[in-house]
Amino acid sequence: MASSEEKDLQDKVKKSAAAPETPVPEGGAKAEKFKTFLKENDINFFESQTLADEFHTTIFRSRIEAKGQIMPMAIFIDDSIFTIIRTQVATGINAKNVARIKDHLNALNAEYKIFKYYLREDGNIYLDICVPFVDETFDSRMIQTLLPILVQQLETVYEDLMAVVWAKK
Repeated sequence: MASSEEKDLQDKVKKSAAAPETPVPEGGAKAEKFKTFLKENDINFFESQTLADEFHTTIFRSRIEAKGQIMPMAIFIDDSIFTIIRTQVATGINAKNVARIKDHLNALNAEYKIFKYYLREDGNIYLDICVPFVDETFDSRMIQTLLPILVQQLETVYEDLMAVVWAKK
């Protein structure tokens, strides 16, 4: 015979199984806030794409210009605490220069706190800005504020970075 504690536990399990499920939030609250901000401020240079992933990711794609170069840029907003502003800085890296490029990127990462440069296996160099936001504290103006800072950063480092990327040695 089961003890009274075991019966109580079994009853609780049965009740919870019979109870209606709590609806799972649709997600994307931060992305919706950003879309609203863009519309209210007549900012129309982003194309958005919502992914069918577990984090309800929305990608806002655009381009930025630095040192006369047009670079693809995207803002990744999802249900995680992190919003990423990612810029593709360079493509088609010369394999002979990879070690020097990585050293240069590491030096940039050590010098600039907010920016993270990295070389991916696809031969592209990216620059990320990671901004932590929960739904309640998400601030579209902060994203807007960071974009000119991103351009200023690339204006500062682009020529030296590309000198390393294009080096013939």
